[in-house]
Amino acid sequence: MEKGRKLYIRSLVNIAAEPIAYFWPMRTFITRNPLREFEYKPFKEALKDGELLFGGRGYLKREDYRYLYFEGHMKEESLKEGIREFLSSVESASGLPYEELLFTLFVEDVKEPSLNALYKGKISNDTMSVLLEHFKEDPAKVCKDILTSVGLKHTLQDIIDILTGKDLSQTIDELTIKTAFDFLDEGQSTIDMPGRSAGFYKAWRELARKNLRFFLWTGKNLKDMVENFEEPEDAIDYVLKSFGIPEDLWEKYISLELARLKGIAGFIKWRSHNKFYYWQKVHPVDMVDYTAIRLLIAKAVIDANKKDLPFEANYKALEEFLSKDYAKAYLKYELNSKRCPPQLLDRMKDYLKKPYEKVEEYTKSKAEITALSYYQFLANWTKKVGIDINDLSPKQVLDLIKIYEKFKEEEGYIYLKALEDTHIDSLVKSIRLAQEDTQERPIAQAFFCIDVRSERFRRHLESLGRYQTYGIAGFFGVPVAMVDLRKGHEEFLCPVIVTPKNVVFEVPYNKKSVEKEKAASQILHGVKDHILAPFVAVEMVGFAFGFDFLGKTFLPDKYLKLKDVAFKDNTKTSIIVNKLSDEEIQQIMQSYYFTIIKNVLRENFGIQTISDEIVSQVYEACLNGNNSLPENLKKAVEVLRNKYKIDRGYVEIFKERLKSIGFTKEEQAFLISTALKSTGLTKEFAPIVLILGHESRSENNPYESALDCGACGGASGIYNARIFCIMANDPVVRQIMAQKHGLQIPEDTVFIPGIHNTTTDEVFLYDLEFLPARYIPILDKINQDLKIAKELTLQERAKPLDVKNPQDVYRKAYDWSEVRPEWGLSGNYAFIIGRRSITSFAKLDGRVFLHSYDYNVDKKGFLLENILAGPAVVGQWINSEYYFSTVDNEVYGSGSKVYHNVVGRIGVMTGNYSDLRIGLPAQTVLKEGKPFHIPIRYILIIEAPFDLARNAINKIRKIRDLLQNGWINLLIFDPETGIFYRHLEGVWVKYLEKEEVKL
Repeated sequence: MEKGRKLYIRSLVNIAAEPIAYFWPMRTFITRNPLREFEYKPFKEALKDGELLFGGRGYLKREDYRYLYFEGHMKEESLKEGIREFLSSVESASGLPYEELLFTLFVEDVKEPSLNALYKGKISNDTMSVLLEHFKEDPAKVCKDILTSVGLKHTLQDIIDILTGKDLSQTIDELTIKTAFDFLDEGQSTIDMPGRSAGFYKAWRELARKNLRFFLWTGKNLKDMVENFEEPEDAIDYVLKSFGIPEDLWEKYISLELARLKGIAGFIKWRSHNKFYYWQKVHPVDMVDYTAIRLLIAKAVIDANKKDLPFEANYKALEEFLSKDYAKAYLKYELNSKRCPPQLLDRMKDYLKKPYEKVEEYTKSKAEITALSYYQFLANWTKKVGIDINDLSPKQVLDLIKIYEKFKEEEGYIYLKALEDTHIDSLVKSIRLAQEDTQERPIAQAFFCIDVRSERFRRHLESLGRYQTYGIAGFFGVPVAMVDLRKGHEEFLCPVIVTPKNVVFEVPYNKKSVEKEKAASQILHGVKDHILAPFVAVEMVGFAFGFDFLGKTFLPDKYLKLKDVAFKDNTKTSIIVNKLSDEEIQQIMQSYYFTIIKNVLRENFGIQTISDEIVSQVYEACLNGNNSLPENLKKAVEVLRNKYKIDRGYVEIFKERLKSIGFTKEEQAFLISTALKSTGLTKEFAPIVLILGHESRSENNPYESALDCGACGGASGIYNARIFCIMANDPVVRQIMAQKHGLQIPEDTVFIPGIHNTTTDEVFLYDLEFLPARYIPILDKINQDLKIAKELTLQERAKPLDVKNPQDVYRKAYDWSEVRPEWGLSGNYAFIIGRRSITSFAKLDGRVFLHSYDYNVDKKGFLLENILAGPAVVGQWINSEYYFSTVDNEVYGSGSKVYHNVVGRIGVMTGNYSDLRIGLPAQTVLKEGKPFHIPIRYILIIEAPFDLARNAINKIRKIRDLLQNGWINLLIFDPETGIFYRHLEGVWVKYLEKEEVKL
């Protein structure tokens, strides 16, 4: 294939993959909108596109909205207003109470039209004639619609299924899934797929030639094809041409193929765009590879079954079949797509023997049955409002059916909007004008993550008096790559929309204990992964493993508390946050490379006496190519350069990596000042400021990272908290903050890091060994109050978790059979940017993100812009994930946890074979099959002068686009006037004016 054509195919695939949202590895589960790539479209249009591509619903079912209505989450007037707005946009006959009818349809359990429930009474001839005309289908038109659906809604194998009942897609999926997981495995499988370093397509191509599974399902077809195509672009071009798909449909056709396994495709897309991800570097994969493999498998499976098809497996033959044999095609479609009424199933065999003679009889009979089912439905419906269906004219009956059909298309949005308006009204009424703080200096100020779960704890801590709390994204404004003492590799502790430039290291105080810890970790890791794991585990550490099993199974809460104490890592650590000097970098490099050189000379070349001068000469030769060395040292140089990468290029790369370690004092001062200013804390500091990250605790839970801190990349927030405090407590940093940023922190103020466990509501404080003794009495009081706040929060959380005793909440955290250790962020619906005093008296029930902000320290709106561009966008991701996982948990969520299996260490699948499940499990958003999470679009409220807030919104393109396309609800609360403004239909309108007297 010529280069231009090859580039065209690659571009085509990458464009076709655009609708597929990223899927991050499960261990760093990132909540995101599964329709994120459709956010450039209006909300309602995007939902329709999502349904076409993925088959997912965009709204709850009517009965679920009805359930929420009767639970008090939707006001009657909000719903009726939506119905009236709908009726104003449709033409209807006069004389019928449509508003009452549609409202009754919602609140009453009126059964939908059913082909098994037909009207038994007499219908006037005129009415029946009108109904038959409305419901009778044109077989030729239906067949034409089937053809136009290719590339829009259906692939060729989908068409084969709906015309013949032969489900080839399942076979294609199964072969693709097995292939993908074999390649993408990240150490879970005991046997590796061979040749993975060559890339996905090449590795699979070698395997496909001799794999028995492929041969059983495709015969020789697949083997013959892969032999002919060394490059994936050639394969893609061949398959689509052999299918005869018009080239202008290729992009959408490929999108449909990718969407079939959107989890796997989303993960491959993410990996291909993250070149520095370890597994991508060693086993490269991209969307072109995956598309080629999927299409080749599809082609081979279809070809293997072509003798059973009524047409050749290509677009032109399909077009001919649907046009020339439209009667037969239509009847087959009716039978195999289950559109045929049950009353006609026993006649279908006869119809298919003489399709052209019988198709008219079939369509007429189907129309009669459909008309009778609808007439029975209308009779039941109108009876609810005191109308006899037989009293209506034929035109009124037909108009009612047409309005019902249009309402069916729009009702989800009407219910959604009513839910949203109810929530907005309630939330706005709970917000008050900011009050002047007249209390004495607080005993402590506490920074929490904006996470909705923090709201409950903050409220209860504040109720104890002399505490001020602040909300900020849980990475505390310090994006960083962290090298954890136990993991030894970088972990990005910041939102995924940020790429950190600085690396920090956790270092031990007690080197001996760290070495012991690492040794134990390596042993256990090896045991877990070894093919003889069950036997080796018992032989090596049988008591520990056996006791672990018994404890987790029969006494989970008590056992794991005991284990925490018994096995707690007592290694004291600190974190390197300061930049290394040039001298320090030089010393590290010299120590590192000189150690390698000495080991190689000693172990590979038997040189025992090695002076620093010899090492230095060898090192210089590696960098500059010194030919005057003895022969044995020349060979050593060759080994060091080739095997250990000691040459000028790699040394310079190593040097640059060392330069990325830590932050300068000026950088630290800027980050701390910006974080404090963005929350409004610029004066009147308490003696103790707690910086509390958050994490969750659960056993046997693949979704654990979904409960950790999203702002920290799905990890615990403790390291971010510790890093922030180290910087904020540094006297040099404080001096720069005062001089350059106008922020004076009193000398007696100390920052203490801690972690809030959202599953148990315990708070643990860290690095207390650095705390001067004079703070101990205050800290004792704080610890007592933190425990009281914990108990109050547990009492509030116990009811929705269905536990009688708040202490039973602990059991959910420690029980490895628990499918719902906590509700997580379920229920989230709003994000408020403003001072705490406007919400401090509101009962927000742990459902609202709270980001502290004081416009008085942000005259130009720069800080507000940062909040909107970062935390506010991430909040929308979270809200969208919960929304879609609730409205259609099977398609956009991940179904029940009960059937999940971890696969490849990258995610979960359902049962033995399925796509990667992309969203949240049912247990996170549903309760007894009903929505626990109330799915509404994100409500963003900003407390700031109207012009300042509007200008900031206009500068952040992402927020502006989400607003204009209807993905979010946005309100501005102007504290200067006490007026709420809401963005509706493209304009800002006055929504509500507060009557309180502003102080």
